[in-house]
Amino acid sequence: MTEAGGEGFVFAVASGKGGVGKSTTTANLGVALADDGFDVAVVDVDLGMANLAGLLGVDEDVTLHDVLAGDASPSEATYDAHGVTLVPGSTDLEQFAEADAKALHRVVTHLRADHDVVLLDAGAGLSYDIAMAMSVADGVLLVTTAELNSLTDATKTGKLVSKLEKPVVGAVFTRTGDGGFDDVEGIAAALGTTDAVTVSVPHDDAVKLAVRKSRPVVDLKPESPAARAYGRLAASLADSVGMEPSTPAAGEEETEEDAFEWVDPDTGEADEPAEPETADEEPAADGPVYEISIEELMAEAGVDSDDEAAERRVKLFDRVKSKFS
Repeated sequence: MTEAGGEGFVFAVASGKGGVGKSTTTANLGVALADDGFDVAVVDVDLGMANLAGLLGVDEDVTLHDVLAGDASPSEATYDAHGVTLVPGSTDLEQFAEADAKALHRVVTHLRADHDVVLLDAGAGLSYDIAMAMSVADGVLLVTTAELNSLTDATKTGKLVSKLEKPVVGAVFTRTGDGGFDDVEGIAAALGTTDAVTVSVPHDDAVKLAVRKSRPVVDLKPESPAARAYGRLAASLADSVGMEPSTPAAGEEETEEDAFEWVDPDTGEADEPAEPETADEEPAADGPVYEISIEELMAEAGVDSDDEAAERRVKLFDRVKSKFS
């Protein structure tokens, strides 16, 4: 059970400014969690600039705006898309004016009762609608690029989160490696998110292709650098809050009861697990193990070994620290 008393975890995905990949992160994180076996709902709470339906290739009829205006029930505004339940928003300005953000808690209560995770794609900046999205969430995931203006706006959003007494469960730095400030550890320290999940999503043309095709990159190009980063985000977020999937992940449907067991044909007894061959050999640890080379991590974060580039990053880091001190 979560703090709010429901069955599923609710996270608001927020950013200080638009155009940093917040909705793309929401869509791909949701699908990645679903691929890991979680029952996921994603809700477009960006009441003025809704776009989740387009990213997931859904032609919406009834939307969240209809629910918030009292013209539809939450179940009437849900759609199945890429393994997640989508509650899209409307792009109609008239519906924006009629939507009452105070009714959002009713939608969230309905969704959290039937899902392991509910992701709220909140609007950018600071507004009443965004504050409402954060207030009904159990935690907030901040999304920003590694540019100074974006980081400054992200800190303002972080302060709003603190005033609402909600934890920041993670920070996602998008489009790294494209000339921005790429010391993600330094940025996390400046934002005060060092104890939260920190993931760097590299600049990747596969994301642009996925947006054009109205499909999540984790579905369209699962082996691309960005897709792998979103997969690690899903695994890290689930681990950090102790979430357990309600169903087996794709390709892991076999349970212990159904697993093949070798039986000796002469005695009818099952073989015992093999002991380590030497005293120095450790048994396999429980849980997933991620084999990621340091070269791959450096490439995703846009870090290279060039002395001149390293010096530029140090200077940029000093600028960031001075902004937030």
